[in-house]
Amino acid sequence: MDRVVKAHTPLGEEQLMFRSMNGTEGLSQLFEFEVDLLSPSATIDMQSVLGKPLSLEIQTAGAPRFLSGQVVRFSMIGREGRTSRHTVYRATVRPWLWYLTRTSGYRIFQNKTVVEMLEEVFADYNFAFEKKLTASYRQWEHCAQYNESDFAFVSRLMELEGIYYYFKHEQNQHTLVLADDIGAHDPMPGYETIDCFASDRDVTQDIEVIDDWRVTGEVRTGRYTVDDFNFSTPGSDLTTVRAQPQPHDHADYEMYEWLGEFTNPGEGEHYARVRLEEVQALGDRSEGHATVRGMAPGYKFTMRSSPRPDDNREYLIVSVVYALREGGYATGAEPGEYSFAFAVQPTSLPYRAPRVTDVPRTSGPQTAVVVGPEGEEIWTDQYGRVKVQFRWDRSGRRNENCSCFVRVSQVFAGDGFGTVFTPRIGQEVIVDFIGGHADRPIITGRVYNPRHMPPFSLPGEDTKSGLVTRSTPGGSAATANSLVFEDKMGAEFVALHAERNLDVSVEADETHDTGGSRTTVITGHESATYKSGEERHITEGAVETIDGGETRTVTGGAVESVSGSETRTITEGASETVIGGQQRAVLGGKNQLIIGGVVETNLGPFSELTVGPVIDTTIGPVIETVFGTSTRTVTSATTDTLQSTLTENITGNHTSTVSGGDYIGKAKNIKIDATAGNIDITAPATITIQGTHLYLKHSAFQWDYAPVKGASSWASVVANGATSFSSGVSNSNLGLALNFSGAGFELFGAKESLGGFTSTQAAFKEDNWGADINTFGLASRIGMLFSFF
Repeated sequence: MDRVVKAHTPLGEEQLMFRSMNGTEGLSQLFEFEVDLLSPSATIDMQSVLGKPLSLEIQTAGAPRFLSGQVVRFSMIGREGRTSRHTVYRATVRPWLWYLTRTSGYRIFQNKTVVEMLEEVFADYNFAFEKKLTASYRQWEHCAQYNESDFAFVSRLMELEGIYYYFKHEQNQHTLVLADDIGAHDPMPGYETIDCFASDRDVTQDIEVIDDWRVTGEVRTGRYTVDDFNFSTPGSDLTTVRAQPQPHDHADYEMYEWLGEFTNPGEGEHYARVRLEEVQALGDRSEGHATVRGMAPGYKFTMRSSPRPDDNREYLIVSVVYALREGGYATGAEPGEYSFAFAVQPTSLPYRAPRVTDVPRTSGPQTAVVVGPEGEEIWTDQYGRVKVQFRWDRSGRRNENCSCFVRVSQVFAGDGFGTVFTPRIGQEVIVDFIGGHADRPIITGRVYNPRHMPPFSLPGEDTKSGLVTRSTPGGSAATANSLVFEDKMGAEFVALHAERNLDVSVEADETHDTGGSRTTVITGHESATYKSGEERHITEGAVETIDGGETRTVTGGAVESVSGSETRTITEGASETVIGGQQRAVLGGKNQLIIGGVVETNLGPFSELTVGPVIDTTIGPVIETVFGTSTRTVTSATTDTLQSTLTENITGNHTSTVSGGDYIGKAKNIKIDATAGNIDITAPATITIQGTHLYLKHSAFQWDYAPVKGASSWASVVANGATSFSSGVSNSNLGLALNFSGAGFELFGAKESLGGFTSTQAAFKEDNWGADINTFGLASRIGMLFSFF
């Protein structure tokens, strides 16, 4: 008899003949056909059939149709019957997409759309697939296949995005078709219109009609809200609502989904629409039974002659249950049967596959290694994110392409404030995942390992804690900034180390309290600027040693108070410039040792107060320059001892006033030289000039002094070229006038009293050229030259 179904196998029809098939096929489902085959051989090699294609050719009213797939399981069942010479074999036939269930792994996709990711996965299997997609799909920055099969991965992505699939069957081949819209489906070839017969009518196998029809309606959600968060736009509200209530009561209930897998409102619109279409697609489903041999998921048909006129419309075939059986080859076998149960939905509704594939969830934190470009030590972006290679990422090459940039948790983070410690390439970090989604990694910590050991030798230095950085690039343990805390009892300390520069900024007050000693060593230059004055209080002695030159400039007043001893040692030159006033008070002894030269410049008033003895020792020259007035007050005795020459150069007047005692000047020789002008000596009492010789040398000489008691009203002495020698002479003159011209006289042991003026000479010598001595009061004028020897 004629066969309706034939089997095409790798072994040929002579070895394997079709007997029966039971199976299911549906949109976004892996079809499964259980095909029973008859063979005259009971010793077929299973390996010759496994993994090979198998096609069923079904005769229809028009061209034959095919159901094709891959044999994934093959078993021998036994004899067909007691009298049969055929052995029954059973082949389980699945689509090539089923092979994706035989895998499990991890993979990271970056900056790809879902379609690009599907293509990349399918390319590993080298089977036919076709795209009938109308929508545009967003680019995923980071998408991870996480501990799941390739099939689970592509299935959940398609379910999320609103993509579904079906299979187009040909002899020895089937093609995976991707779709996202009703327009992607063709009418069923040869069955564009199918009649619906009442269930109570008898229908033979030769008539291809719908012989059973059941309509179902269901209350479904009328509103779907999706929401998410994008850290790069934290102020954006990504809440997106899609509402389309069905025309029945209680149709406006809402479903809300957090972490909807999108980053901007436009993407949210897509996902809200797909989610609502997904739940509403199940609200209008019809089921039935047919003898239509061309019935297959993914095709459309129009039904007519339905008892319900509203049901006469176009439908999309969602699923089919096949039950095909040929008449047996054994005597008395049952006749053939060809049954097709189906489920459909109106084409007026979009179809979306339900999300039945589990999204993998991470079970806790894990570690990864920070990566970046070759030759770099730090690789980050404006948010401080870094890239990592996960332990499970077998395709990674430990470079900047291993992952997206991953956010790094810090101790605290704010708007322009917080902490920043950027993980460096090669370090091991702890990674967790927001919401358990492998697509959303976040670094929560860092850990040490034998390749990256702690900066302290543990457990020996287990009382230490702190921060130790590393100079980069090319740094080592010897090049680092650090802040170390030692908590060992009795040896506590805090150590701050700046590998190069240290900048400290204090907006208000700063207080340092040191209970012990403090040592500061500066190998370079130190500069300090005090804008509001400086006050230093040293309760005990202070020792300051300056090995090089010192320049000190005070533009305002300066007050220095030392209550105890102070010792300053300057081994080389020192320069101090005071532009304004300066006041220095020493309340105790002061010992100043200057080994080198000292230059002290005062541009303004200078006041120095010393309460107590002062010892100022300078080993080397001292230069003191005062550009303004200099005033020095000593409340007690002052003794200056010079072991060498003292030279004073005064461009103005020099005034020395002794108000409460005598003025005594003593030297081996004394010389008074008036380079321009007179020399005036004035005393309210006696003026005494005493020496072994008195020598006066002048071109004009005049004495004016008061009359002497007991003498004439005035006297005049004129000597021209005369020489006078006197011994033991006493001369009193009243109104005496002496005129000398080239005169000279010598006196030995002479005493002369002239109006309160007493001159006593052991030896006196005077040369006069035109001298004139007039004595009228108590004043004496010396006209030209007055020399003492």
